[in-house]
Amino acid sequence: MDISDTLAAELRSQFEGLEPDLRFRDEAQAMHACELALQSLLAGTYGVGALVMDDRHRVWAESGNEVLSGRFDSAAHAEMRVFDQLEARENKPPSQTLSLLVTLEPCPMCLSRALYAGIGEIIYLVEDGEGGMAHLRDHLPPALRELAQLCRFRRADVSAPLRELARQLSRAGLQAHREELMHQRAS
Repeated sequence: MDISDTLAAELRSQFEGLEPDLRFRDEAQAMHACELALQSLLAGTYGVGALVMDDRHRVWAESGNEVLSGRFDSAAHAEMRVFDQLEARENKPPSQTLSLLVTLEPCPMCLSRALYAGIGEIIYLVEDGEGGMAHLRDHLPPALRELAQLCRFRRADVSAPLRELARQLSRAGLQAHREELMHQRAS
């Protein structure tokens, strides 16, 4: 499902008009994640981007959401794709030294994967009150709650305009994407 040309142009222009505000420690990497989210949205799927980085902000894996890109793939969330990439790498740092940075708070599936992967920190730009699980981690099953205690969670330290862009990217076309998802379930 494609978003309108007008909305696509508006979001692209908004992204291109942003200058990274480097007073915020996550700004540069979050800009890159938003670029991945924009690419996903323009490809007709959810506007979510994710990356895995080390403490020096070196990116080890990156992806946008691909659930509705081409062939339907229910597991093609941006976070799932970055963990697939990371786990396929031969040389990588220990997972507990890495951070997952994602434009939208991880859903239950992605949060579980991050915890099982042993990621040390989960950073998100926008809370997802309808589908996010990080803010509800105290309600996870006991084994996952125990793993969550080994992980740090925080909202990204970014400028207000960048956070707003991430919010808009995550909301754009949402109803149409949900309808497509329901159609896939019915097929």
